[in-house]
Amino acid sequence: MKKSPIKTILAISVFAASIFLSSCSSSIKSESNPTKISADKKEVSFIPATDEDIFLYRQIGISYLCMARQIEVEFPKAISLAAKNYALLISSRHGGLIKELGKDKIPDKNIYNGAILQLLDGAMKNCPDMVPEEDQKKFLKTVEQLNQNK
Repeated sequence: MKKSPIKTILAISVFAASIFLSSCSSSIKSESNPTKISADKKEVSFIPATDEDIFLYRQIGISYLCMARQIEVEFPKAISLAAKNYALLISSRHGGLIKELGKDKIPDKNIYNGAILQLLDGAMKNCPDMVPEEDQKKFLKTVEQLNQNK
């Protein structure tokens, strides 16, 4: 196929602009005050994750899990990475705070375990063929036990 000169010029322009912008950003970063930045980070107050945030992170995790399984990633690895990503989003963006659960920070392990359950539930609805039958049975048994403890 013959490349058009406009596409070549556009590609060169984008490449040159990216080099220019990266050199500008590195000079800006070197002139900033690192002490002030770290002091600002200590003052960060987290906004608890809302139901909408939780829904988004859940959907991201379910999508990741289903796509990973489609390319034949082993189920334990796929769900573990999806749940770790979910937990990381809650921890880093919201400080482990979830609006519905009040002002107490949720430990990362609890967020991770909750993510596993939410992602399994979603995957069983969205891509049931990608969830091993044994894991589906374990999930249903766990949900039954949780419902009995209420």
